[in-house]
Formats: sequence, C-alpha cells, structure tokens
Amino acid sequence: MIRPYPRWAIIAAVLALAVMTLFLYTSVMHRDRRLPYHDSFAQNKATEWTPIGGNWQLIDGAVVNRSDENGAKLVTGSSRWKDYQLDADVKLIGHDGDVGLIARVGDEERGADSYNGYYIGLRSPDSALVIGHADHGWMEGRPVAMLGGVQIGVWYHLTVVLFGCDIGAEATNLVSGQKTYAAFEEKLCVEQGKIGLRSMSTGGAWRNINAQAATPAALVAIRSRSSFLATPNYPTREDDYDNMREAYFSSTFLPARSYRVEPALHNHSSGVPPVSIEMVRTSESQTAEVKLQGVVTLTSPLYIQDDSGGIQVELSSPVALNLGDEVEVTGRTQERDGSPFLLASNLALRGDHTLVAPVSVTSTQAAGGAFDARLVELRGILKGKGTSGNQITLQMEDSEQMFRIMDSGNLSLKTYDALAPGSELRVRGICTIGPDNQPGADAFTILLGSMEDVEVLSGPPWWSPRMLPRYILLVLSLIAAGLYTYLRIERWNMRAILDERERIAYSMHDTLAQSFAGVGFQLQGVRNGLRSGTLKFHAAMEKLDIACNLATQTHREASAQISALHPEYTESSDILTALQRSTQFLLAGEFPRLELVRSGNPRKLSMTTRDALFQIGREAISNILRHAAASKITLKLIYEARQVALEICDNGRGFSYPEHAEDFGVRGMRHRAERAHGKLVVETSPGNGTCVKARMPCGSRFGFAKRLQLYRGSGGPRGR
Repeated sequence: MIRPYPRWAIIAAVLALAVMTLFLYTSVMHRDRRLPYHDSFAQNKATEWTPIGGNWQLIDGAVVNRSDENGAKLVTGSSRWKDYQLDADVKLIGHDGDVGLIARVGDEERGADSYNGYYIGLRSPDSALVIGHADHGWMEGRPVAMLGGVQIGVWYHLTVVLFGCDIGAEATNLVSGQKTYAAFEEKLCVEQGKIGLRSMSTGGAWRNINAQAATPAALVAIRSRSSFLATPNYPTREDDYDNMREAYFSSTFLPARSYRVEPALHNHSSGVPPVSIEMVRTSESQTAEVKLQGVVTLTSPLYIQDDSGGIQVELSSPVALNLGDEVEVTGRTQERDGSPFLLASNLALRGDHTLVAPVSVTSTQAAGGAFDARLVELRGILKGKGTSGNQITLQMEDSEQMFRIMDSGNLSLKTYDALAPGSELRVRGICTIGPDNQPGADAFTILLGSMEDVEVLSGPPWWSPRMLPRYILLVLSLIAAGLYTYLRIERWNMRAILDERERIAYSMHDTLAQSFAGVGFQLQGVRNGLRSGTLKFHAAMEKLDIACNLATQTHREASAQISALHPEYTESSDILTALQRSTQFLLAGEFPRLELVRSGNPRKLSMTTRDALFQIGREAISNILRHAAASKITLKLIYEARQVALEICDNGRGFSYPEHAEDFGVRGMRHRAERAHGKLVVETSPGNGTCVKARMPCGSRFGFAKRLQLYRGSGGPRGR
C-alpha cells in the first residue's frame, strides 16, 4: 500500500508553488514591450522611460534634458530587442557637447559611458556624426564630418539601422535638408538591448522617437551612400583621438562657439560691475540696478548661485538654459514672502559645464535661513506624499524639523511610485524659506530638479503601520496556498489508497476467494456424501485431504500478502531478499528451489520502482507455483547505469504466450511496469519454461529527501 506523502514533501510542494507564483508575477509585471514603438511625448506621457541622471522634462511634445551632466541617459524598450531601426529628431541646447541616440543598451547606470551598447550622435566641437561603442569605457569609430556643421538650436533627424553586426546612420538637417551618412561593421558586437537618449556635456531635446524591426534594404540604402564602410579603428589613447580629429576635420573643424546662438534678453552689457549674490540679498536698497554672475542650479524656476549664496531669477521671456551654465544677469531685486529675488532685464550666457556641488546640511541649518536659495543635500524620513497635476510633494521629517520636497514637470512617476512612507531619503535641491507666520507651516522647502535627485537610503521598517497589512496579506496568501496544496496532496494520497485497495481486492478475489471456494466445495461434497451414505471412507478422506491442502495453501498466500503490505518489508532489504521471504510462505517443501542472482552495482531505488518490481515478482512466482510444476526458480536482479531489470525464470512446463497474453495476471504485471515507466516482456513456449523480464528506471532518491533521511538517521527529530 502506498503511504501518504511525508511532511517534507508537502513543504517542498508549497515552496515550489510560491516560487512559481513569484516567477509568474515577475513575468507579468515585467513583460517586454514589443516592436514597433512610438513615444507619447505629444500626449505629455513618458511613463515607460527611465531617467539615469540629467534633468528631464516634457515641453511642447518633446523630451528635454536641461543639464550639462556628462552622459545623462533616458532608456526604454526591451533588452531582447535585436535588429531594429531607430528614428528620432534631436536638437542641441547649449554648446560644446553632443546629443544623440543609444542602441542595444544593457547594464546601464549613472555615468558618462556607464552602459554597454552603441552611441550614435551629433557632436558640436568638430561638427561630426559620431558612432561609438561604450562598455563602461569609450571606443569611438572614425567620425564623419556633418554637411553644414552641427548648429545649436536646429532640429536634426537621426536614423539608425542595426542589423546583425552592421550599423548604419543617417543624419538630416531639417532646415537645410543636408544629409550625412556613416556605417561600419563590428566583428564582436552587442547583439541586443534597449533604446535610449543621451547627451554629453550639454542639454538636448528629442521628439518623434520610433523603433521598428530593421530590414536589410534599409541598411543597404545607408551603406551605399556612406563615405566609408570599414571595421571601426578604435583609438586607444587620448592623443589618438586628437590626431584622428585633426586628420579628418582639418578643413571643417571650428570652435564650438561659432555655432552657438547666444541666449540673451539683450546683447549689450549695462556697464554695471558685478556684485556678489550675498551682497544683494543683505542690501536694504532695492531700487538700484545690479549685475550678478552665477551658475544655473535650477531651470524651472530659475535659480543661480555663486560662492556667496543663491537667488531666484525671474525673466521677462523664457531662455533655454541648462544646469551648469554660467550666466550674467542684470536687474533689480524684489521680495516675495520674505525672500529676495532678481527681476532680470538682461541675461547673457558666459560659459557652461560648471555644475555646482550641493552643500550637505542638517534640517536645523536649512531652517535657519543661511542656505536660502542654495543647492543643498540633506536626509530625512518620508512621512507622506501626494501629487497635484504635474507637481509632486513629499512630506519629510527628521529628529529636528518638518520640511517639504517639491518637484514640478517631472518626466515619469516611476521613482515617485517606488517611494514608501517610512523610508530614509537623501535629497538634493534648492532650499527655500517660506513665510514663518503660519502656524504649523514647514520649516523650509526643497525644490528638486528631478526625481533623480531623490535617493533611497533604506526602506521603511517592517513593523511600520503601512507595511504590516502587506505582511499579513502575504502570510494569509501563503497559508491559503499551503492549505490548498495540502488538500490536493491529501486527495492524491486518498486516490492512491483507493487504487491500492482496488488492487488488493482483485488479488484477494483471484487467490483467497477462489481458494476458500474450493475448500467449501470439498467440504460440502463430504457432507452431502455422508448424509446420503454413498460416500466411502477412502473417498471422504481424499476430499478432506484436498480441503486441508487448499486451506494450508490459502493460509500461506494470505500470510505472504499481509507481509508484503508492510512498508518495512521491502525498505529494509533489496528486491531479491524481499521476494525470497515472501515466497517462503508459499513453498510447501523443498521444491521448487530458489536461486538468487545479482548483477551490476547496487543502488537505491525509488519507491515506485521498488514496489513495481516486488509486486511483479510476487505475481510471477505465484503463477509459477500454481501452474508451472517447476523444480527451480531463478530470480535475477540487474543494475544498469540508469535502469534496473528483474528476471523471473523457471524450468516448468511453459505455455503458449499469445493465447494467454490477456490473462489477468499478465495484464496486471504489464500495467504495473507501465506505471513505473518501464516495460514487461514474457518469454515462454510449451515445454521450455517461462521467463518474465521487467525493466524500468531506477528513479532518483537523492537530494533533499536523502539529506532528510541522513539527518533523521543521525538523531534529528523524526516525523510521525
């Protein structure tokens, strides 16, 4: 009889179900997007994009990076995208840098070349169409001179085709219509990855981003127009880059500022000497015009900062500026809510690439006003969050102060959605001091450039009121899953028990019931003969002898079957020993004689295989004792690499197998072999004995079950 599953099997099934549930959840929540792809910037949506550095905003149907950071990236798509064509309109905002597209991107992180993939872009210093391979380092192929140069504030259309290890690029000036082509083949290439946007040392804008499956015809069209097509000759030293640019761009290279459109409200200087921002903030006079020089620390609203402090600047008309731009501003100071700001009448760009490092402060220092309008960095615990339109608000506190974090025009809410109340955050932004005459007002407010300026230092504690319901729900889900699995296993156990009872019932019907019927038939004949007086003494004794022999044989068969039902009967010894013990109950003397033969390297058999071989052997031996009239039975057990075979042969009378192939005993043995994924072969003929051969897999009894048995054998706690 098959025993119910042990506890370790139930636990293993529950764990397997939990792992499968987690896998399916991950597959559904992180399923890959498919080609073709088109952005939703015109609908003011970019939820599928992930910013990595930079200061990204959606403006007029385009995504804009307002930062001079080296290597700001915006990534989307699937890591499984392989051969595709990528189209986009790109524009430089600023000067002395480059903007473009990245393809087959993987392993991306914050940093200039911190990704693995390809970059195709427009570079302003040498007016070049650039194709290079980044793998947390930069390897640039031969650049191509852009017809008409790379101009600031002009839209260009980039088409990039990646097919196998061939890459082709086409750049079109959307104002003049001039086109430039480049292509190369790399032998050891990156074969698949995401798509993305990238700017280097300047701001940029992108729109109309499309990705679709690439075709060989699109690549051939670019290659046929390329000025060169060769394996890229990657420089290995900085001098090699300089020599390459001098060789290829000696006639077209111009300083970056020659392509720069000066962003200014007025193109003249007022002649007023510049003063420090701190002097303006502390001055009581707000009538005289002043000139300030500082670095842009926030673009919307506009804040600038010098060595002495920071101040907000209001412009009469918008100017495209990036974080890190050096500006000269002329205007008059005003005051709003107790904090000064500059109403600008003139602004001119004087430089760039001067990113300001934040000052690390405590909440008490920030609330004191000494860092008003300056770029700061501080820590706190997130108490709550909310959104209103495009504005995000985070309520923070530490052991000393309550303060607020605000961000407007954020590109994506991914970072915001991932923030859990109770988490410890580090934020970077502009510190502003609000009016202090309102009861319960926050001590200060931090204005973020983007949600990338929020860093999660640690998640909320597990015992927080927000997390406890999640843990309770998780525990209840696991209990429900475990209970369902347990009930299913119990149902399987009951089905196995019912099947085994059915088998035993058939076996008892074919052996015990028929034997008892024979005993009853002989005794009834004796009774009827004695009652009628026709039965002689000798005939009566003969019938009683037959009845006694039948009763003895029935008793032996019943004892053998009862013994075979004990699990320890076969677990404590190998198959041949168990069959020998079982057969002893059936033997009525010295004959037939049993011969046991073992071959191969013995190994542990699974319960299914062991039970099938034992029951097949018992059935075959029982048939031999009943019908074969054999004097010798040979039991041979053969261990192979992955299978085990049991052969039961006798020297009896044999039989015609085709005529008896569908007998109950043969069908039962074949059914048992098939349930154990094995085969049964019967070799016999009249007068030549019979040989029953069963072959099946050994089965696996190692791993967790084996270790559990060893643990129990060493004195560990035992299951019931």
